[in-house]
Amino acid sequence: MPLPVPNLDDRRFDDLVAEAEARLRAHLPELTQIAPGDPAHVFIDLFAWLTETILYRANLIPERQRRVFLNLLQIPLRPARPSHGVVCIDGPLQDGALPPPTYPGAVLRNGDVTFTVLDEVQPTPLQLFVAIKERIGVEELAALELSLDDLREQYALPPDAIPEPFQPRSFTPGRDTLSLERSIDKVYYLACAAPTPTAAQRADLPGYRAMHRRSLAGVLINIALAPADEQTGDVVDDLDPRALRWDLISERRVADPTQPDATLTVRRRLQLEEVSDTSLGGRRAGIVRLRLPSNVELFDDLTAEDPMAIGLGDMPPEIAALEGQDRILFWLALSTVDDEPFDLGYLGINGTGVVGQGTVRDRMVGVGNGQPDQVIDLGARDIDPDTLVLVVEGDTEAETWTRVETSLGRGDAPVFRLDAAAGHCVFGNGLETGARLPARHAVRASFRHGGGAATNVAAGAIKEVSEGGGAYAVRHEWPCRGGREAETVEEAERRIPQFLTHRNRAVTRADFIALTETNPVNPVARAEVLEGFLPGNTVQAAREDVPGVVSVFVIPPGDVGRGQTPKPTRRLLKDVFGYLLDRVLIGTELYVLSPEFIPLAVGVNVRLRDPATEAATLNRVRAALTGFLWPLQPGGIEQRGWPMGEDVRANELVTQVARVEGVRAVNRLSLFRQEGGAWVRMAADAALALAPYQLPELMALEVGTGSGEAPLPDSGGRPPPDRPVVPAPVIPERC
Repeated sequence: MPLPVPNLDDRRFDDLVAEAEARLRAHLPELTQIAPGDPAHVFIDLFAWLTETILYRANLIPERQRRVFLNLLQIPLRPARPSHGVVCIDGPLQDGALPPPTYPGAVLRNGDVTFTVLDEVQPTPLQLFVAIKERIGVEELAALELSLDDLREQYALPPDAIPEPFQPRSFTPGRDTLSLERSIDKVYYLACAAPTPTAAQRADLPGYRAMHRRSLAGVLINIALAPADEQTGDVVDDLDPRALRWDLISERRVADPTQPDATLTVRRRLQLEEVSDTSLGGRRAGIVRLRLPSNVELFDDLTAEDPMAIGLGDMPPEIAALEGQDRILFWLALSTVDDEPFDLGYLGINGTGVVGQGTVRDRMVGVGNGQPDQVIDLGARDIDPDTLVLVVEGDTEAETWTRVETSLGRGDAPVFRLDAAAGHCVFGNGLETGARLPARHAVRASFRHGGGAATNVAAGAIKEVSEGGGAYAVRHEWPCRGGREAETVEEAERRIPQFLTHRNRAVTRADFIALTETNPVNPVARAEVLEGFLPGNTVQAAREDVPGVVSVFVIPPGDVGRGQTPKPTRRLLKDVFGYLLDRVLIGTELYVLSPEFIPLAVGVNVRLRDPATEAATLNRVRAALTGFLWPLQPGGIEQRGWPMGEDVRANELVTQVARVEGVRAVNRLSLFRQEGGAWVRMAADAALALAPYQLPELMALEVGTGSGEAPLPDSGGRPPPDRPVVPAPVIPERC
C-alpha cells in the first residue's frame, strides 16, 4: 500500500488558542485571571486564526510539488473535452434557387456556451419522413383474420409466390428509436418531401414540385445520423466504420414483351455517391454527405395502380404522417452492406456536426524574447490540440512550428509543447528541448477551445446560427453529448506511477500494454502483445518467434451486445502505431493489428425453477452468455475480457448458464461454427479452437426450455430462396 502522506502541521484553531493561553500563563502570570471576552483573548484568537491560515497554505506545498513534478516529467493536465452533436439547418427556396450554404466555423450559441459548425451544409426546404416494412407474424396475421392465401389472392400474385406480410411503420426522428429488427428487407425508406404548399401553390402542384426538383439537381445533401446506444459517457471517436448503401428509388416505363402496345413499370435503385461520412456508418453522431443526380428526370413519382397496394413488392411503404404522397420529391433507401444490426437514435436532413467549442482564427498571441523556455499564453483554456496551428513570423517569412508531446532530445528543431488545459505553449532552450523562440518574432495562432460538462445540452437548446450562417431555421432535435471537465492535479498524479514504470518507453510487454491503453490520441479499451509474431498477407503466411518483432493487438471501447463486437478501424491502428513508434527501442519491428474475430453461435435449452418467470430467466441467460464471451470487461473467467487465443468449450458455458438465477438445470448446450455462410453444429465434446491472435465473436444465440437438442440459431425466418418472396402490405380496416 502507498505510504501515508501526513500534513506538515496538523494543528487547528483550538489547538493554537490553547497553546497561546499556556504560553501566556507561563510568561505573564498576572494575566491568568482575565475573564473571557477581555481584549487579550481577542488578540489570542486573531493570532491563532492567522497562524492557522499560514499552516493551511503550508500544507498546500505538496500540491505545488506535484505540479512541479508533472512539469519535470512533461505530463500536462488533460484539457476539458467538448461535447459533439448534430443540428439541422433548413432554408427556403429563393426565386426557385437554394440559399447560400453554411460553412465550417459558423458559430451557434446556447447562452454562454459556444458551438462551432464542423461541416458545410447546403440548406434546403426538404422534409424527411422515415418508415420501414415491419414484419407481421403468423399469429398476428391470424388475429387479423387473414392468411397468406388471402394476400396472394388480394394482390393477384403468382401461385408459387410467397407473400411476406408487413405493415408500414413510421418513425419520428429524435423521439423514436429507429430499428430494423422487425423489418422484412432491412431497409429504411426515406421520403424527401417538399414543404406543405399554400393554396396558390397547390393549384399548380406539378409546377411546385418541378421547381423544387430542379433546385436539387446535382446538389450535395447532408444526412445527420446518431446511434441509438449513445446514451451516456464519453464519445467514442473511432469505431469500426459500418458500410452503408444509399439508393435513389426511381422507375421508368418499358415495353411489355408479352403484350403489344403495352408498357411495364420497372423500378430501379441507383446508388448515390457518398462524398463523406463522419458518422462512421451511424456508429457515432455525424454527417453523411450525398450527391444527388444531375438528371432531374430520375426524381420520378413512384406510382401504384391500386392505392391499397402501396408498398407491394419493391414499392416504398406508406408514410402515415403524409396526407397523400403528392409532396414527396424522391425516395431514398438506406441499408447496410453487411446486413448487420443497424439501430439509429436520430436521422435528419440538412444536418451538420457541431462541437462545444469556440474558434479563434489568426490571433496574435505573443512576441519572442530569445530567452530559453519561453512560455506564450494563448489567451484561452482547454485548447483542442488537433486544431492548433502556430505560426512564427519573422521579418521576411513565416514558419509553422510543430507541436510535440515531449521536447526532450529535439535539439534546436522548431517545436513546442502545449499545456492544453492552461492554454500555454512552451518553447525550447535551443540545445536539447527544441529551438528558442527568436526575439521580436510575432506568434500567431488558430485553434478551437472550450468544452466541459456545460456543453452537454439537451435537444432544442441550440436555436439559431449567430455568426456566419445567414437567416436560417435551426432544428436541434438530438442532444449534444460527451463533454467532460478538465483533469485535476489529483487525477494527473495517478498517472505518474504508470508513467515512471515505463518512462514513456516501450520495452517490456507490460510497457506496450500500458502505453497503448493510456494513449491520449485514440481510446483503446484493451491491448494484447504477441512477441515475435510477424503478420503476412494471409493468415497462413504469418510467422511466429521472429526476433525483434512485436505485434500489438487493440480493441476499442464498446458496450456489451451480441453481434456488436467493437473492432478497431484503420484510423485507430494508424494512431496507435504512430504513438508507439516514437517510444519503441531502436531495432524493434512494430505492428499494430486487430484480432481476428471468429463467428460463433450458441444454442441452449434449460430447465427452469419457476415457469412463471420464464421470460426474465431466459433474458438473464442471454446476458450471461453474451457477457462471458465478450472481448472486454466483464468477459472471460477473470472478467478482463475473453483471453485472446483461448478455446471456447461448451462445458464452460454450461457452468455460466447453471449459475443464472432461476435456472434449475441445463438440458443441452451446443456450439455452432460457420461454414459457407451457414451454422454447423459442433460435436458435444468439441471446442472452438482459436489461434493466439483470435477471439470469439458471438453472432447468434438461441435460448429455449425444451429437453431435446439445443436449438439451431435463427437464420432470420426467411423462406427458401428458390421461391419468389413478395412483400405484401396488410392494411387494417379503418372506420
